[in-house]
Amino acid sequence: MLPQNTIQEQMMVNMNKENKRIFYQPDTKDEYLDEIAEALLNGSEQQQPQYNSSKGIDKGDYIFMPSHNLLVAKKRSHLNKNWYEAHKALHNEGARMLTLIEFVDFLNLLRNGDDEFKRIYNEIGEVRRESWKIEWLDVDFKVIKGILHINYDHRFVNGILTPKNSEPLEVCLIQDKTPGISIGDWLSNPIRQGLPRANIQDGSLYYLYPRSDNNSVARFDAGSGRAYLDCYWNQQDSYASLGVRASRENME
Repeated sequence: MLPQNTIQEQMMVNMNKENKRIFYQPDTKDEYLDEIAEALLNGSEQQQPQYNSSKGIDKGDYIFMPSHNLLVAKKRSHLNKNWYEAHKALHNEGARMLTLIEFVDFLNLLRNGDDEFKRIYNEIGEVRRESWKIEWLDVDFKVIKGILHINYDHRFVNGILTPKNSEPLEVCLIQDKTPGISIGDWLSNPIRQGLPRANIQDGSLYYLYPRSDNNSVARFDAGSGRAYLDCYWNQQDSYASLGVRASRENME
């Protein structure tokens, strides 16, 4: 395994940051990062809201994922919302986004399931010419004390979207592949945090690796002749084809 400082040096790139900013920042980027980093690294004990709302929903609209005890929506919702707005809309309903590793496990469940599951799998990843289907994932990348972190499983705490998990990014593929990586190899052998391994096989799935710009989030795209796992996307973007897949804790 490479030393952490070596990994981070490889991830640092020269980038044009014009028109990019961070959501939820107080006055400056440094203040934002200091506040979030201190809360995360010191193990803030702020009370987390509960998202236990599987009761009263039509479970026919969901697929149960036993490995995470989650009900996952069969269809995307909340189209044309940016990453923050999608989080807020889901949380107002008692739902949340899928993290990257949950999305990987969901795709594996679908591709190894019955005909309905395989149909949904194909809808998510099918390369089509006429339109795109894009969905946000609950993954955010931030540099904390000089180390690139992956933040996930966000909750609103005192009105601030806050990750329950923030960890140094483990060794993974840190170069763009356009094309591409093997989707089968990625789904069968991701790193613990859900990203493709550094030695992943080549394939047709386009991949954009996480940047150290403090503004990148993840999403999965399919359409216009290609599919993407994109870990370098601006959280402010929104399109009519961009939505989110709700997940809910299974309380029964």
